Amino acid sequence: MHTGSVLALAQIPRGVSSQALLKMDWEYPVYQAPDEARGTGTAPVAMRRALSRDEALRFIAGNDPRPLLVLRECQVCNKTDDALLKGGPDNDRTLVLSRWFHCVKLPVDVIDPSHPFNALFPNNDSEHLFVALATGDSKVALESEGSRTDLWAGMGQVLELAYDKNPAGSYADVLKRIDKLDLLDFKITEVEARKGLEMESARPDRKKVDAMDSEIAGLKAQITAEKAAIDKAIALVPKSRSAGAPADAPKKSVR
Repeated sequence: MHTGSVLALAQIPRGVSSQALLKMDWEYPVYQAPDEARGTGTAPVAMRRALSRDEALRFIAGNDPRPLLVLRECQVCNKTDDALLKGGPDNDRTLVLSRWFHCVKLPVDVIDPSHPFNALFPNNDSEHLFVALATGDSKVALESEGSRTDLWAGMGQVLELAYDKNPAGSYADVLKRIDKLDLLDFKITEVEARKGLEMESARPDRKKVDAMDSEIAGLKAQITAEKAAIDKAIALVPKSRSAGAPADAPKKSVR
């Protein structure tokens, strides 16, 4: 059941179209340090070292102007990732709002002092998740002990600063369209089931089959239109940030 949704009474399950939209789009940055020579006559090797906080933030932000949502994985707990960012009907708001963030997940060993991004999470007492502007300013630290309301408030606070128009205001419209995708997917499934029964009959009615094919095509066209409307609502451009990634930043790779 989708909380707060017009589809809640109908209990229509999430369809393939909406499931593709309601998930975290994580990036897993890997810092590739410049090669450093070990000595005369030896081949250069990449030396692991911790970056400064500003360097780490510029690197993970890259050329993406969206505000940051940064999570560190934890080996001994199921904190923020499971409690606050897990998909499901009670967390649709989080997943929709995340579309306006650059979502970054860092590995368990980020708390190691030699890890390139250690300055963002210095030790195991550090929060597991934070949201901030692309520059790292206006950081809001979050934990699983907080409620979803706290998470939404923090995300909304940063979105308000990052965009000329707070995209959080578009949440209700986006979710309404996502719910409509579920209804359209459900209708397609029903029509395809009726078509299957007709095709398996002793004498399939060609006109009925053609009519159902036409109905399915119309429903798929509606899905395409709804997806385009959602993409338009999500494709907002953040305000320009004062500083971007340095020109000589090492190449960024994603695992």
